[in-house]
Amino acid sequence: MMEQGNLPTQRVNISTQKMLGGIGSILMLLGWIPGIGILLSILGVVLWIISMYQLSNILGRPTIFQKVLIGFVLNIAGIVIALGFGLLAGISSFATMRDETGAILGLGFGVIVTIIVAYAISLVAFYFYKEAYEILAQATAHNLFKIAGILMFIGAITVILFGLGALLIIAGYIVLPVAFFTAPNEVEVKGT
Repeated sequence: MMEQGNLPTQRVNISTQKMLGGIGSILMLLGWIPGIGILLSILGVVLWIISMYQLSNILGRPTIFQKVLIGFVLNIAGIVIALGFGLLAGISSFATMRDETGAILGLGFGVIVTIIVAYAISLVAFYFYKEAYEILAQATAHNLFKIAGILMFIGAITVILFGLGALLIIAGYIVLPVAFFTAPNEVEVKGT
């Protein structure tokens, strides 16, 4: 144990958590593969969450996992709400099939509301991810985590512009495993 200022510090090994996070991030990227992509993505999310939880505990920064958890729950809620709005819009348009104009307007309104709600929730979720990655970057002295979070957040903001932000989100998810795999194996943690 070393003294840094008045607080003692110790070096902790995070190599296992780095591997879990890196592999999980890669598997999340592979979620686009037809057929097995969903299973790979789910496995990746589980590994990533375990990694973030363990890093949060080891580094003594509980806000990392809290922010990840809030972002994850918001993402799931956004998907469920968007599917719900979409389903309601579809059902209401079929229920009013006698009036084609009303059905088209109802479906169009439902799609617009779905997009707005999903966009807003996704934006807040990616904000929490960005915050978690900034804290992780500070705790590990490895700025690639911060860069990944910023790319994802800016991508979430600009995704409404013809989907161009999706490229930034994907770039963030490409930087993320690189950040995990290139982070130091040992970091100094301030004691209490």
